[in-house]
Amino acid sequence: MDFGTKLKALRNSKGFGVNQLALKSGVSASNISRFERGERKDPTLETVKKLAKALGVSISYFEDDTIHPADRIAAHLDEHIIEEQLEDIINYIEFIKQKNPPSKE
Repeated sequence: MDFGTKLKALRNSKGFGVNQLALKSGVSASNISRFERGERKDPTLETVKKLAKALGVSISYFEDDTIHPADRIAAHLDEHIIEEQLEDIINYIEFIKQKNPPSKE
């Protein structure tokens, strides 16, 4: 399920209108509507944080299996991390995975 579909389903399940969610989250009603209609696909991390907080869920609720692993990692790190640092972190994770492969028990 994509971001907009998840957003709309959660908003409706909480009983919020678009304008109510906009007031509660600080994200404009027009942007919320665009996400829900699929006109905008890639919200910023800051937007996801605001919507998740307003709806009472963690940002991981909105995760999609098609999201690049770097974006998943970045969502849990300092928002001021630069691209080169993120690449180093991903490379380190790959190194650890190769060094310690999971057991097949």
